[in-house]
Amino acid sequence: MFRVVYELMLRGLPEEVECVGRLWATLNSGGRCVGTHTTFVCSLRGCLVKLAPQVVRPQYIQEIPQVGTLRALVEGQDPESLVEVASVVYRTLRECGVLVKLVPE
Repeated sequence: MFRVVYELMLRGLPEEVECVGRLWATLNSGGRCVGTHTTFVCSLRGCLVKLAPQVVRPQYIQEIPQVGTLRALVEGQDPESLVEVASVVYRTLRECGVLVKLVPE
């Protein structure tokens, strides 16, 4: 099993919540998702995508307070499918301004 882990740093802006909802819609349009638009599990192209809040103490990134962190986990058996799905997750979130960071497992 291969795995990619992203941390999403949120400042609490409505646009960020809308962006996470857009990710859910994107994944659901090509696969199948269960959960809410901010906490969900999706299956897409043989990969599993899990998004859930992560409990961390508030941080400051570039002088902007971070009020929430979500962790997006992409898992799959096929490396090519995993990279393709991880790219969809990253691109969807970055296009609407969410700070996305690749982190070690």
